[in-house]
Amino acid sequence: MQNLLRALKRGESEIEKLRAHTEGTWRMVGRLGRMIRELLEISRISGRIHLEREEVDLALLIRESVSRLDPQIVQAGSEVTVLASEPVPGHWDRTRLDQVIDNLLANAIKFGAGKPVEIVVDGLGPMARLEVRDHGIGIGPSDQARVFERFERAVSRRRFGGLGLGLWIARQVVEAHGGTISLSSAPGRGSTFTVELPRTVATG
Repeated sequence: MQNLLRALKRGESEIEKLRAHTEGTWRMVGRLGRMIRELLEISRISGRIHLEREEVDLALLIRESVSRLDPQIVQAGSEVTVLASEPVPGHWDRTRLDQVIDNLLANAIKFGAGKPVEIVVDGLGPMARLEVRDHGIGIGPSDQARVFERFERAVSRRRFGGLGLGLWIARQVVEAHGGTISLSSAPGRGSTFTVELPRTVATG
């Protein structure tokens, strides 16, 4: 913001220069906002997560997330493909699943090196299955387990930024629903995150 204000005070009127200043500022504000939300989320889910369950179509949530993150997708130069056996209904917390999907898709875009991203969602009897696959930098075997822990990362913080909370939050939400989240990856060959969720609430 200071850079932008200085440019305006100097009377710089080139639209492209001011646009570049503004876009850079907007990206920084977006990163700051995400970090604040993630830090606040720690306090919200440090104990038991309270779920507001309702009938939700997982395939529809996927498409909404892709639309929501379209600016990031365009900026990264990625192409996102959704393969869904629609609808894929289940009894889940819509807001919490939005978090999971957004975090997984944002990760795929961020570390996908501008290559295609595929999202596959289907219903397998009592379970729903979601896969988010990128073809980017990948994650080594020694780092795969710890990426789901708080503040843990498998990449350079300086290069990629972030707090290392997105996958931890995703795991907490998935497990609160009685589901599982796993990772299959290899350096230079991309990553596939797989989420499996019970479509109904367990009883008894």
